[in-house]
Amino acid sequence: MSTQTISKKKTLKPIDANSPTVRKMDFEGLENLPDHYIANNAFLTHTVNAYHILFPEGERFFIKSVKAYADQVKDPGLSSRVKSFIGQEVQHGKEHEKILEILKGQGRPIGIMERVYKWTAFSLLLPVFEFIFGKKLKLSVTAGLEHYTASMAEISIRHSFHDDAYGNMRSLLLWHACEEIEHKSVAYDVLQTVSNSYFLRVFGFFIASLMFWGYAISLQQWFLLADKKVGFRKYFQDMKSARRIGRILYPELFRAALLYFKRDFHPDQTGGYELANAALVTI
Repeated sequence: MSTQTISKKKTLKPIDANSPTVRKMDFEGLENLPDHYIANNAFLTHTVNAYHILFPEGERFFIKSVKAYADQVKDPGLSSRVKSFIGQEVQHGKEHEKILEILKGQGRPIGIMERVYKWTAFSLLLPVFEFIFGKKLKLSVTAGLEHYTASMAEISIRHSFHDDAYGNMRSLLLWHACEEIEHKSVAYDVLQTVSNSYFLRVFGFFIASLMFWGYAISLQQWFLLADKKVGFRKYFQDMKSARRIGRILYPELFRAALLYFKRDFHPDQTGGYELANAALVTI
């Protein structure tokens, strides 16, 4: 562990959902990232690579969606949390963009992946949905996607999935996961401030589900097909090896998704803050 990493470990502020902290990070030692940096498993690595594609533009979408209604937030506490949410999402985007540059150096087709993702999601699908169902739908979709990212973060931390990652990739993924938990209720609370419509909430979550799973799976497979080091045998060997995580992650994530349909649901009900705090001090 480098001196800089040790320093960061000592100075990171604890998780506080009532007053999230913008933690500016600079993860070192990832320039020589292995091709398959999660347990030497292509299936797991390219699952994470798909998220590296999704996050930067996704974070910008989250920021715009929440910021569009920030002037309607009258509660000082929530207003402060919105500012922290925006700051955290900016930092997340920056760190994942650094990884994308490294992946480009590995010969991954990052450029075309980003163009296809940005055009289909943010120039086609979401504008069409917004035109039909109104501007608040973007905020609802954001709240739904935040529930997915926070739920996945909690599950991953609880089962130590990050420990399979190479070097400071573990720290990057863990830091992001902890902050997803810390700010998981912000977009939801803004949505409830501007509309308490149950239909809007669950319809936005339905669209979020289609986008979350659709892009994550298709980009993962795209990465695998473009990986010259993944042949027929390795593809199925690594897929079989990855099932140990899938058997835990997907059923728990499905149960977390079902919670969103409760009329009295709120993200704080799932907790996870102490879990995130314990994980943060290991970075």
